[in-house]
Amino acid sequence: MYAIVHRRLIRVPTISVAPQFQAHFSSRKLPSDFNNGDATFTISYLTNSCGLSLNDAFSVSNKLCIKSRHTSDAVLQLLKTYGFTDAQISKLVTKWPGVLQSCADKTLSPKLEFFRSIGVPPPALTQKLSAYPFLLRRSFENYFTPWYNFLKGIVQSDKNVVAVFLSSPMAFTHGWPERVPSNIAILRERGVPESSIASLMVSKPSMMILRNDKFGACVDRVAELGFPASKVVFVRALQVFGRMSESTLKHKMEVYRRCGWSESDLNAAFLRHPLCMKLSQKKIRTNMDFLVNELRLKPSEVAQCPSVLDYSCDTRMRPRWIVMRILKARGLMNESRSVTSLFHMPEANFLKQCIIDHEEEFPELLDIYRGTISPPE
Repeated sequence: MYAIVHRRLIRVPTISVAPQFQAHFSSRKLPSDFNNGDATFTISYLTNSCGLSLNDAFSVSNKLCIKSRHTSDAVLQLLKTYGFTDAQISKLVTKWPGVLQSCADKTLSPKLEFFRSIGVPPPALTQKLSAYPFLLRRSFENYFTPWYNFLKGIVQSDKNVVAVFLSSPMAFTHGWPERVPSNIAILRERGVPESSIASLMVSKPSMMILRNDKFGACVDRVAELGFPASKVVFVRALQVFGRMSESTLKHKMEVYRRCGWSESDLNAAFLRHPLCMKLSQKKIRTNMDFLVNELRLKPSEVAQCPSVLDYSCDTRMRPRWIVMRILKARGLMNESRSVTSLFHMPEANFLKQCIIDHEEEFPELLDIYRGTISPPE
């Protein structure tokens, strides 16, 4: 019976509502000009043209009345032109039903074209906007244009504006005109250079849309700990305090203590590389175990270069250590060469200096590095 009713709703949009759904419509507070025929057509359109499930269509029909398909058809055609998939359109409509009553040419098209013009990749654009459709509700002239001009003045290029959008679409809905400008003013008052402000805006835009009181408290705390505002490490420390509770931070510190760090090691590592506190407990333990128990580094030595903890043990540190061990055993690398310096080396440089330059002496080295063959005993 349910299937029969469903087919009727789809095939005959002008019929009266099936008895099974009368309770649904009678329980709703409908506008004076909204009748059961409108509701039936709306649900039919949402299921047939927008791909919504019947349940979602019922829910959306509480917020939307489609009396004519002309406007909604134009919206769907525009979205498809910009590469939105059927699933993304369904998601967008479910999150923001009002999109179907927007003017495709005057309201939506300028915003979609704006994102395309600054270089947002089409797949990323459709994915982000279907997840955060409320961006499309903002005024192009009163919001998009001044926000873009302000943001580009901070990050200096469209490429970086795109990076902000891809990292945090919420920055485009909540950043202007209060939060981001006010938080930037706080940083400037502390003496944080423009380059560091731009770095924070691009790498962690979600941090910049914190409430001004919370953001100011984070800035005060970082300054009290002794991080110099003139250095980029200041904004890196902000990323830790902005998104981490006091209890979580204390827990991470305890993990490092169990791995052998003293209080002075903790302080030194945190001041050098505060982002080491953002690593997962599993990653901290895995990397410290490798560095201390396999490479025989002292915990205090790791604390002097804590950024090595960012790397993957299995895909970066261990393969490079194996190559270094082979090269030193064959007299092809200086014994004094630091293993941590190899961990920091860009991949292209490592391949040239440690693999390609030794192909004649050791042609299997690349396969060993990639893990396709086992290293010699």
